[in-house]
Amino acid sequence: MPYKVLVVDDENEVRSLLDDLLNREGYRSKACATGEAAIELLKKEKFDVVLLDIKLAGTNGLEVLKNIREHHKEIPVVMITGFGYDEDLIAKSKQLGCCGYIGKNMPVSQILSTFKHLVKKAKEKEHHAK
Repeated sequence: MPYKVLVVDDENEVRSLLDDLLNREGYRSKACATGEAAIELLKKEKFDVVLLDIKLAGTNGLEVLKNIREHHKEIPVVMITGFGYDEDLIAKSKQLGCCGYIGKNMPVSQILSTFKHLVKKAKEKEHHAK
């Protein structure tokens, strides 16, 4: 069964690219532009994975990640980061329980393979924890 993925990115081009890419790969993807919208969607729908931009206007990615950990501990969260990785933000996101991160500047094939690898690892870890 294909995973249902929530894509959260405030950059329209990046959000559309990731959404299209995941849908073409057989995932059921839904995209939104803000942290607030992501939190609302997570209250209403069940997602298997969240692909979350670390830097969002308004409610930032770390705040959304904290919310997900409080209310949806089982959902793997893969963080997305732009050019010039901010090591402090990446370290904080790992402390908060993200399963890894993807750079926006990676080639599309690498974004996809990294995403699949991180989700597989997180789902295996979740399965062994049960």
